Amino acid sequence: MGESAAFLQEDADKTARPKWPVSPLLLLLLLVVAAVYAPVLAQLAGDWIHDPNYSHGILVPLISGFLLWRARKEFRSLPLAPMNLGLVGVLAAGFLLVTGVAGAEVFTQRVSLVLLLASLILFLAGPAWLKKAAFPLAFLLLAIPLPYLVYYSLTAPMQALAAKVAVAGLRWVGVPALAQGNIIHLPETSLEVAEACSGIRSLYAFLALGALMAHSMPIPIWGKLLVFLSTIPLSIAANAVRVWGSGIAAHLAGPKAVEGTVHELFGMIIFAIAILVFLLVRRGVRVLWPSAS
Repeated sequence: MGESAAFLQEDADKTARPKWPVSPLLLLLLLVVAAVYAPVLAQLAGDWIHDPNYSHGILVPLISGFLLWRARKEFRSLPLAPMNLGLVGVLAAGFLLVTGVAGAEVFTQRVSLVLLLASLILFLAGPAWLKKAAFPLAFLLLAIPLPYLVYYSLTAPMQALAAKVAVAGLRWVGVPALAQGNIIHLPETSLEVAEACSGIRSLYAFLALGALMAHSMPIPIWGKLLVFLSTIPLSIAANAVRVWGSGIAAHLAGPKAVEGTVHELFGMIIFAIAILVFLLVRRGVRVLWPSAS
């Protein structure tokens, strides 16, 4: 008798659960989306592989996929309430794709895919599902390289800032130095803070790490923003320290000291220290909101 009741309860639970919005039509729709966006995704993957500034991008969709998979039981408990409003987003995504292709603007094409995925979730499953999938979808944006106009508008000021801060640090330790744009003049030589040394590479990777860490903390939204935004000054400061250390090395051992493996290793060490500082900041926020522990 007890076993029969248990089976009946199990059947009732299965009946009460909302069914996954999966159908042959949905699978066909996903295949169509994959076919349409195949050239966009192929070019994006090429950027991840060949552009060191966005090499972290290959991990972002994997992380987003894992976050969605981990929440699969929570999705099954959500009500299905499809909204036709999602079709507006689908049309907007299609417009962005066509506009991007016509204008050879890859950033627009790539953003349209994220908008399309969000709109399809809203149309097929409803706002509750979209809310649950919001962070993994938004996280995908951190895998998309910036438009060249925005990229170069950021790198030049960041190069000059790194040079100025490094010169101030060099003077503080008694090394005569002068900053001229992104050039650091030392008594023995001059160093250029190149585009690769602007810090944009570590900044983008730091933003992805900060977003992931902040999302994992069960604290108010302003606490999450504090953790996320702390990555910006930390990344800039870490890059300035790296340039400062390179200036000291060049002053003591000549310009060859800032080339090759040693220079790369020093940059990795500074980046690792910056991550440790970020973890301390995150720990401090957890102290402010004990519920995060």
